[in-house]
Amino acid sequence: MSIWFAALQGLVQGLTEFLPVSSSGHLVLVQALFGSDVETNYMLFNVLLHFGTLLSVIVAFWKDIKELFIEFFGWVRDGFKINGHPYRRFIVMLLITLIPMFAILPIESKLEAAFSSPLLVGLMLLLTAALLYLSEKAPKKHKTEQNASWLDALIVGIGQMFAVIPGLSRSGTTICTGLFRGFSREFAVRFAFIMSLPVVLGANILEIADVIQDPSLMGEASIACYVVGIVVSMVSGLAAIRMVKFITNRGNFRPFVVYCTLVGTIAVVASLIAMV
Repeated sequence: MSIWFAALQGLVQGLTEFLPVSSSGHLVLVQALFGSDVETNYMLFNVLLHFGTLLSVIVAFWKDIKELFIEFFGWVRDGFKINGHPYRRFIVMLLITLIPMFAILPIESKLEAAFSSPLLVGLMLLLTAALLYLSEKAPKKHKTEQNASWLDALIVGIGQMFAVIPGLSRSGTTICTGLFRGFSREFAVRFAFIMSLPVVLGANILEIADVIQDPSLMGEASIACYVVGIVVSMVSGLAAIRMVKFITNRGNFRPFVVYCTLVGTIAVVASLIAMV
């Protein structure tokens, strides 16, 4: 693997992990274009790219994460009583979003493999565009961790579950689902990104376990490639988070609607032509 390809993968991962355009879908398309299956042949590199974006979320939402960490111990000390603490409600909401992911975990890898074709990725990008467009029409409400219901959290978690399909954006799906449930725009973004932390961390741990069991999955990437991939994915991830915050507060996802529609259409048309 060359340094430039490592940087390209880091850029794609960092931007598309948080922009509502699907990171897994774009990785499928980039790898199909350049003929290199990074997720299979360089699993350790793929893990480190996700680690870079994980750092982006921690940096961008450090204040919330610190409060959640501190409040967790207070919650345990008080016998798991919420006692009107917003961040304790936030913790419970995060735990509820994990329920659908546990349900799909046994078949996640098979599901991703079944949908990892450029044609299906293109179709899912078109679906992402439709979700983003419809979310602009959602009534503006003001639910936050103080008054959102457990059902709201579960439904957003179900949205995240479906987003394991390549081409269906995790951030786009969870943000839009939150908006449909009446979350404020600021909380929809904050909740969507923070709820991704345990899922991405858990997925990385499982992938690291696979690498330990089969060292051949590490690939032959150099240390420089690993460093470049992590740094580029973290920096581009931070930029993407800031952009999503800005766009969501404006309530206009139109640039991403156009982009997903364009890329999805090209992927579908190219795939159909290749089949002929």
